[in-house]
Parts: sequence; structure tokens; C-alpha cells
Amino acid sequence: MIKPFYASCLLALSLLTPSLVKANPTASQYQEILNESLVENEPGVSVIISKNGKVLFKGARGLANLEHNIALNEQSVLRLGSISKQFTAAAIMMLQEQGKLAVTDDIHKYVASFPTEGNLVTIENLLTHTSGIANYTDDDDLFDKEIQVPTSVDDALARFAKHPMVFKPGEAMAYSNTGYSLLGKIIEVASGQSYKDFIEQHIFKKLKMNQSSYEGQELVAHRASGYEQTEQGFINTSYINMDWPYAAGALISTPTDLNIWFSALSSGRLISKASYEKMVSPFKLNDGSFSSYGYGLIIKPLNEYTVIKHTGGINGFLAHARYIPEQKLYVAVLANSNHITPIFINEKLTAKALGIALPVFKKADVTAQQLAPVLGDYRIDKNTLRSLIFENDVLYSKRTGGDKTKLITMSKNSFYYPNSNNYLVIEKDSQGQLVMKYFSGLSTTPTEAIKI
Repeated sequence: MIKPFYASCLLALSLLTPSLVKANPTASQYQEILNESLVENEPGVSVIISKNGKVLFKGARGLANLEHNIALNEQSVLRLGSISKQFTAAAIMMLQEQGKLAVTDDIHKYVASFPTEGNLVTIENLLTHTSGIANYTDDDDLFDKEIQVPTSVDDALARFAKHPMVFKPGEAMAYSNTGYSLLGKIIEVASGQSYKDFIEQHIFKKLKMNQSSYEGQELVAHRASGYEQTEQGFINTSYINMDWPYAAGALISTPTDLNIWFSALSSGRLISKASYEKMVSPFKLNDGSFSSYGYGLIIKPLNEYTVIKHTGGINGFLAHARYIPEQKLYVAVLANSNHITPIFINEKLTAKALGIALPVFKKADVTAQQLAPVLGDYRIDKNTLRSLIFENDVLYSKRTGGDKTKLITMSKNSFYYPNSNNYLVIEKDSQGQLVMKYFSGLSTTPTEAIKI
């Protein structure tokens, strides 16, 4: 019989709970984080850290092009993937301020033919991923085969329209690239410009983001190549026609330009402060609970702070950018390979800047018999489970709708994720139920799930 769960948790929590340490890092200390995280002659990252409008660090590690042995640097241009969504959301707010649309509008005012199965779907539902409209990147056949073929906005939306809705608007938050493609079309209808022209004219040129653009076939100075790591080594990433990512993920930029962007966005120089506050406010669902997704941005706790953030992932590139409003701290990490974890690197840079001690994990061997009591499904909310699965001597975590992720054991009831600061601790509550406590984002307050 195993010991009470809380007893074995105390050691894990005492070792892992982040604490504050003196923060006055040098550029070389930031660079050392990159050097420790990445290999010099492989794909890598370009990063920026700024605070109160002052750049604390610009740096890079790795190669922008493996074939020509060209190093990444602060001018390297990389794909943003879904970080593009915050630009799309800001464009919607700009048009609302101009009186050309309202976020409360029914989307059929702009895209009359897109099916919503009799439901009222608003622009705000699209912005917050609460529309119930399916995510086209979950369609393997489309994403694997059609994604390389040129298309038009209308043809792409017609293809996306074949997917049935997954829930009623406002019932839940479920990530939908299709929703942001619809927002791109709405921007075009409301503004009378193409999405590309609107973003480049009203945002990039206005803010002098000179190395940012909508990716097409044009030549781009300092463009980094994208890679994928296989068992045989690195290969060039598979082709994707950017007609498909469109307003959900077709922008390219540099960390320097992203810093210009978020400084302007958060200070009211691009849109009003009221509009910005809407972008960074959690959305209230039909049942009165709040989603952590605003308009193109995620709002979560980070230790004792708030973090406003987004990730990006697209063929050959991964990205993570975050803003800590209490400190006016901005950290952006852009990577040109699928084997890099920008979130983890960003978190380490952020922790260094804020003086937060990172958790320290120690692997321990645990038998299948010892793990048996904690395996199974844990309910996070009415729509979401996190499962612990033990297969072929490997422990995995799987969230509803997600992929299996490997876990490393620290004890029979505490586990951490590789290349991450995130970890799980499972213990019994006062009623004897097993409770999974998930610590993420350097937060000292976990999210909880009950074993079913």
C-alpha cells in the first residue's frame, strides 16, 4: 500500500516552487542561456528582451541557413505563425475605431455564405476562439495534401466550410485557425483592401517595422530558412503555400520589429488603450466562466505576475512572445526549426530578467506498480480531461484534443515535462480523491483536475 500522497509531495514542492532571486543580469548571462540551450552549427533562435522601452538584450544562436553556413542575427527574418493573430485582432480593432465594423456584428454581414448551422457567430467569437467553428488544421487530408496548392481567400473558406461546427458559440474556447481566416476576409470587406495591404500599410509602414511583411514569393533580405529534425538529421521544411495560413499565420518579422509592435500596441500608439484592454481581457463564456484567450492574445499568470503571450508554429518555424505588464517587460524568441522549444527558452530569459529562480528537477526511477494508482483520467473542466498513460515503460500525459507528451518521473506522484519548467503533482484531498496539480508558466498556483 502506498503512503499518503501529500507526504511525498512536500519534497517535490519544496524543491520546485520558484522563488525570487536578485535580478540584474548582464547581456552575457542572457547569451549564456542561448548557448546552453542550443548548438552553434544547427538551426537556432533570434531573441530580444526589452523593459520600460529600453532594449536589454538582442541576441541569436545557431544558423539561419545550414547549406551556406549563415549565422542567425538580429536582422534575420523568420515566420511568426500564430503570433500573426494579434496583428489580425488589432486590425479588427482599428476598423472598429473607424466605425467600419463592430465586434458584436454577426459575421454574416461580411461573409454571408459561411455556414454557422443557424447559430449567431459574432466577430468577437472569432477573435476569442469561442465561435464553435472547426479548426481546419485538424483536417489531416487538407493540411497534408492541399496546403501546398495556391488558393484564393474565398476558395479556402469554401473548403473550410465543409467542416461541421464543434459546439455552440460561447460554450467553450477551442483554437480555430479557420476563425482567423474569416477575420482576414472581414478585414478585406470592411476596409476595401486586401488583408496583406491593410496590415502592411496601416501597421508595418506606420510603425516603421521595416523587416516585417506578409510572406509571399517576393525576395526578402535576411530571410532565414526553416528546418525539421529527423532521425537522419536536419532537412528543409516541407513547403506550405501561404495562401492557406493567411490572416491566421502568414506574417514574417524579426524580434526587433516585434518589440516595436508590442510597445506601440500596449502604449495606445496604434489603437486606443480601451481597445487594447479588450484584446488582453479574458472572455466570458456562456456559463459565466472565463477563457484565458482575449483577442489574439493569451492571458495567464506567471509566478506573481501576469503574462500576455502567444506562440507560433508553422512549417520550419516556432515562436513565442510574451509581455509582463507589471514590469513592461517584453521577450520574443523566434526559431527556425521544429526541434527547438521557444517557450522554454523564453521562460528562462523571462525568469532571468525578473529574478525568478527556475524549478530544479531530479529524475527518479519508479516502477509500473508504484505508478498504477495515479494512472487514468483527470477532469479539468466539463469538456477537458488530462490523462496519465503508461505505455512501453514510458509515462505520458495527454490532454483532450492534444497529443501524448512524455513525462519524466521524480517520484511515484510527481512528474515533469522534458524541455519545460512545467510539472505535475498528484495528491489526495480531504475527501480522499486524487487531485492532479499542474504547475505551468512558473506559476506558484496550480490548475487542478480530479481523478474520475
